[in-house]
Amino acid sequence: MRNRITAFIVALLLLPPLAISLSGQGWDAPAPVAGAVWLPALSGIMTIIVFSILLDTLTFHRAGNSLLRSQRGYLLWNGVAGMSICILLAYLNLFAGAWFTPAGSDTAALLLAALCGTALLPAILITRLWLAGLPGLVRLSTRRFALPAIPGETAAMLLLLAALAGLVGGTIWINHLGWLFWAAPLLLLVALQLLWHESTVFSGLAQGDWSRVLLGAVSGIAVGGIALAAYRLSGGTIYLVANTGELIAGLALFGLLCLQVSDVVAENWRGKKRTNAFKKKPFPIPIVTKKDL
Repeated sequence: MRNRITAFIVALLLLPPLAISLSGQGWDAPAPVAGAVWLPALSGIMTIIVFSILLDTLTFHRAGNSLLRSQRGYLLWNGVAGMSICILLAYLNLFAGAWFTPAGSDTAALLLAALCGTALLPAILITRLWLAGLPGLVRLSTRRFALPAIPGETAAMLLLLAALAGLVGGTIWINHLGWLFWAAPLLLLVALQLLWHESTVFSGLAQGDWSRVLLGAVSGIAVGGIALAAYRLSGGTIYLVANTGELIAGLALFGLLCLQVSDVVAENWRGKKRTNAFKKKPFPIPIVTKKDL
């Protein structure tokens, strides 16, 4: 797990500035934005926390399942992971300029993202668990058309190429490849999961099970939308380059990324350790040589 996390973080940190350097482009600091940010951000975080507690309580009374009651340690580590993911996304935004806030410096912008991430990822997991208890939504996403199964190594290489293209090409031509740039973190993490023979949020698609993809995307849209609405209603200022459709797609990608990150965190609870990528399994049929006779 450590090797995957290290490769993921290093790629996100180094590839965008490397692309800027190789292309000969200069990095322009974002223009200052006036307005309130910290108190509205705290209001948005508190709204998400209250929303999470409410959904967790409803889930517990409906099905007896509760992440806050039975998996507090898991949620805590996901809060740390959410903080890290949001810091990385805010770092990528320094090159993409997808949103602007009145944070006084790049350091303040990263700190703001860290505070938001601690609440967002656990909230997405709680929302997904609540959505999974809705029979109609589950039936809608299961037993649907299955996608053709692609060998894990082939899929991993294709996803790695797409992620590298997004982080490098998207940094240089953000107006044309911005969609691939923001999809790159998810593609990269899924590729690393496949390289280490771990499950991904897309593993069920080959069997026609779209529930993880649908519920993860809807959870990201719901939690992100509520957080953004609470921030703005509290007087917070934020300028978004994306239109409404692009914003919804971005929140859906964020939900899937958070779900995939939670799978990596859950490996410690499953007790699984993967140290060698593409480790060959022993041949199932014993081979007897003359020396053994």
